Amino acid sequence: MTVGFTRVFREELAKVQETRSCCRLAAAAGLLHTAGSFMIHGGLTEEERYEIRLATPVQGAAKMVYSQFKAFGVGGELLVYREPRFQRRLIYEVRLRGTRPALQVLNEMGLLRDDFSLEPGISPRLVRKGCCRHAFLRGCLIGSGSANAPQREAHLEIVVTNEALCQDLVGLLLGLDFHPGWRTRRGDYVVYLKNRDEVAGLLALAGAHAAALQVEEQAVVKEVRARANRLANCDAANTQRVTDAAARQLEAIARLKARGALNHLPRALQEVAALRVSHPYLSLAELAEASEEGLTRSALNHRLRRLVEAAEEAAAPGQRARIHDRREGEQPRRKAG
Repeated sequence: MTVGFTRVFREELAKVQETRSCCRLAAAAGLLHTAGSFMIHGGLTEEERYEIRLATPVQGAAKMVYSQFKAFGVGGELLVYREPRFQRRLIYEVRLRGTRPALQVLNEMGLLRDDFSLEPGISPRLVRKGCCRHAFLRGCLIGSGSANAPQREAHLEIVVTNEALCQDLVGLLLGLDFHPGWRTRRGDYVVYLKNRDEVAGLLALAGAHAAALQVEEQAVVKEVRARANRLANCDAANTQRVTDAAARQLEAIARLKARGALNHLPRALQEVAALRVSHPYLSLAELAEASEEGLTRSALNHRLRRLVEAAEEAAAPGQRARIHDRREGEQPRRKAG
């Protein structure tokens, strides 16, 4: 995965301003599902026993979760530190004590059941509305989404830690007319899209319109480049065919001249032979335009073919075989001892 493009679309998604409280809740739930931790410590009170943490390299994501809990009267800490290894990115961590209001917010998000057990999948009431489904996917993409750079093969994935969430996420995407796949990787579950249009579509649906446009632009560039390559290959093949045909015709004319047979051919064939000798590199269409008689391409081709046949008829048997071999692009045959 390309970190640069992943960071670009995550930060773009984190800047989306939700106007509905239900969508803010769904986005925060998706983020906590994919990048949050619910920790249980030893202690007598709920505040001592439970803790909620979210660590992310996207500053806007940390602020989103912190603000969501603060709106419910839940205070916490917002820490910033640098990774001890790998890329040494800045990490923004939200730490919330497991007070009753905090646990109530988790319950509202569908992450915590009434009996304080964790909900592994997606709570149906959280994604009942279409806008909330889009917001939940946005949170998942911010939390653990990644994608190849637009210049590379299309691939977008969301990594989750349990199968129930994986299957619910696949079902959610299928319901939105996407065609996701999923697999396991080092103990995690990966939900992915491979189609370029679907990658751009999911980014746009989640709110990363600029990133989606980059993906679509590269699709256009790739198509134009592929078309140009096809045309270039076609032109090269046509040029090779024109060159081979002209070489056969010139060789036939030279043989006819050497044997003195050219002067005995009809005047029309002599004129075509002179025309070909004067313009050895022209295609049939260009040669027809150069003729003073205003010959059509078909008529010119017919006369040139008659010249080649006349050269074959005038040649000795062994020489005729060699001419035929060269017309077929093969090596000349050797006469049997």
